[in-house]
Amino acid sequence: MQDTSCLYTTVKNTSGGIKNFGFLPPHGRILENNEEFTVFGDIRNALGGNRGGERSVQRRDILAFDSAVANGNLTILATPALVIKDTVTHNSKTLQSANGVLSAVNPCWFNSI
Repeated sequence: MQDTSCLYTTVKNTSGGIKNFGFLPPHGRILENNEEFTVFGDIRNALGGNRGGERSVQRRDILAFDSAVANGNLTILATPALVIKDTVTHNSKTLQSANGVLSAVNPCWFNSI
């Protein structure tokens, strides 16, 4: 089975208590303090997506997400890796940071068994 962990977003409730994050896909989530939530892809693309699809719902969810992060109630732990194509080998690579130094590495699924 291939590792696909680099294709997900993970956020964490850092509010200090149980909190309802109504904007988390697909229909909101109640998270315990320090509980993590993972969603496939970039979470920003999923905000408001399954609740009517109206722009006003999406806009409200984006503002609520932004506010939760800005207020320290929600911390973004990981977002999907940026996948890039090597123009010489034509292989996919992802970006990785190690001690502040960016480098291109094999994607998470490359070395899977």
